[in-house]
Parts: sequence; C-alpha cells; structure tokens
Amino acid sequence: MNRLKNTGLVLCGLVLGLSLSSPAARAVESLKATLSTNRILVDGKEVRLTAYNINGSNYVMLRDVGRAVGFNVYWNGGTRCVQVESDKPYTGEAPAKAENTKSKEQPVQTDVAAAKQDIVDRTNALRRAKGVAALRVNDKLMQAAQVRADEIAASGVYSHTRPDGRKSNTVTDSKYTGENIHSISELYLDQQQKTLSEAVVELWSNSKAHADNMTSSRYGEIGVGLARGVNQNGLDCWYCVQVFLLDGCEVTWVDTTAMK
Repeated sequence: MNRLKNTGLVLCGLVLGLSLSSPAARAVESLKATLSTNRILVDGKEVRLTAYNINGSNYVMLRDVGRAVGFNVYWNGGTRCVQVESDKPYTGEAPAKAENTKSKEQPVQTDVAAAKQDIVDRTNALRRAKGVAALRVNDKLMQAAQVRADEIAASGVYSHTRPDGRKSNTVTDSKYTGENIHSISELYLDQQQKTLSEAVVELWSNSKAHADNMTSSRYGEIGVGLARGVNQNGLDCWYCVQVFLLDGCEVTWVDTTAMK
C-alpha cells in the first residue's frame, strides 16, 4: 500500500439501503467475511491491520489505515460525512476551530479621534503636493460631519441627500459647503491591510470629484465624521464624511441628526 498523497478527501453518505425482500438483500445475506491472512505493507514495511476477505477482496477500516499511514480520519456530524485530512496526523477527531482573529501585522485603528485627524493630515498632504494651502479644522464642521456620518449609519441612506429628503448642506446654516462620503467595510480593511484613514483618503483620491473637493483652493476649512454601521451587503463598515467650507465663509449653527 503506497502512502496517500497530500490531497483532501471527503467520503459522504456511504449508505446501503436494502429491502429485506429484495434480491440484493438475499445476496448480502449470502456474503461471508473471513479474516484475511494477506500481509499489508506501508512504504515497504509490514503493518498490523485487521483485514477481512469478502468475495476475494480485502477490506480494512479506514481509521486503521489512517493510524498506520499517518493521516487523520474523523466523522463530521455537521455534514454527516467521513472526513479525511491527508496532510494532518491521525487523531480520530475533528480539528479545533481556529479563532477568527486579525493578523498581528494588521494595522488597527480604534482611536476615532486619531483617525479623523489622520484623514485631515492625509488630505492636506494631497493639497501640499498640488501647491494648495492646508485646510484648517473647524469645530462646527467636525460636528456637522459627525451628524452626517451618524445619520447615514443609523438610517442606511447612503447619499448626499439626508434621510428626511433635505440636501446635505442643510446640516449647517451655510450653503457654501461641499461633502465627500464613503462606506468602507471592515472586511475590505482586513483584506487590504490598511487603516481606515489610509484607505478612505486613498479611495477618495482615486475619484476625480472627491479628489477635487479635497484639493480645491476654494475651500479653507474642513470637518470629518466617522460612524460604524452595516452596509447594503450586511457587512460591518465605517461611514466616512468630509465637510468642506468655502474660504472666508462661516458656520454658526449645526443641525441635529435627521431620520427618515
């Protein structure tokens, strides 16, 4: 018997359903199993396996083969299958479920305030590269951007129109604002191995309309909002918002979160 190659096998649903009155049943009843006296070799070495001779063929228990050859065999109750793992040593048991933990190398960004500041810094880095003056952080705009992020996350209305149907610029008392929004799933961050602030600025910069907002010389101030939610695909995500104010304009009032 040659050692099994490193391939996975699943043996499913091996069931004999026989009617006692059928010819097949009578044939099964006539079968006789005797202990086999044939030698069994694994990689040229004889191993002790209990084998049975039935109608001239030798049969051994799969678990015994796994134990002798060195691969795992177990019963999977969930799928109701015999599972063979040719690359795992024999234990006769299903492997323990691996914990769904994030890679230690993955950049984790749990400080929302730091993420907001990093978004501002990265946006200003884009502006410097174009020779445009840096944006100033405006507390009222920070509040307005957070209102927008919160209402998008709470309502699921991912749009520049607010959940109650008003335009996005009604979040302040100034009509001279611009807005960038983006939804980023945590799965995407895991796959790309990026921080939230790094990923969202990169995605905005790859879109002309969003990039124009970030680097426009017309804007002088900025606010950033971040809120966790669930996207349209049912994935945990972050809703990210930038609110820009035309240079020389002022915001004195910020609206509360709008709902449908």
